[in-house]
Amino acid sequence: MRRLRGASKTPLAVAGILAVPLFFTGLMAFSLKLDKPSQTRTAKGAIKLGDPTKGTVGTIYLAAFVLVAALLVVGLLAVLLRSRLAAVIPAIAGIIAAVVLLIPLGTWTAEHTKRYPLGVDNIPQKSPQDLLLRGEWEQNAESTARQIGFATIGIAIASIALIVALDVRRRRGTAGYTPPPPPMVAGEAQVSPALDLELADSDLVRGRRPGRWRN
Repeated sequence: MRRLRGASKTPLAVAGILAVPLFFTGLMAFSLKLDKPSQTRTAKGAIKLGDPTKGTVGTIYLAAFVLVAALLVVGLLAVLLRSRLAAVIPAIAGIIAAVVLLIPLGTWTAEHTKRYPLGVDNIPQKSPQDLLLRGEWEQNAESTARQIGFATIGIAIASIALIVALDVRRRRGTAGYTPPPPPMVAGEAQVSPALDLELADSDLVRGRRPGRWRN
């Protein structure tokens, strides 16, 4: 706890910023991966598809929260490194998480479309109550997940660039800074620092009264 109190919270802040878009990316992606309709049998023995169960919806949200929690843990561990570049670690972790979600999106979209042959509303296309065609919701979810995922990657890259730029600027500033000399007054005689120090010592020995030695 003492190490956390004195350390910079920048890595945790970067993780918190990336957690928001990453959560919605994961929510869309895990919906395509885990969502499935409930099944019930009618009186004639046919299988009727319905809305997903609460357990399925809870699993989707839980997976998204676990993903975000893992990113925050990475940010918390990066705080313990006590390095100015430690904030780069959660940014890289956010990029990796977003890429892992974006790569299989096409496959998950196709699988979700097969699980809902009538569309996510489970209403036949001939019915006037049909609102979504087959595959329409999946395409919208995939497009949304890709947009938010690329935005997450962009924010992470911008964070890395800013952190590195500030660190380089700090190092150049501390290494190359030299205090400027005092300004010269027009008509004032330039006195050597050694001579000025010698005169000051003489004044102290003389009791701050030039021309008279202290008995």
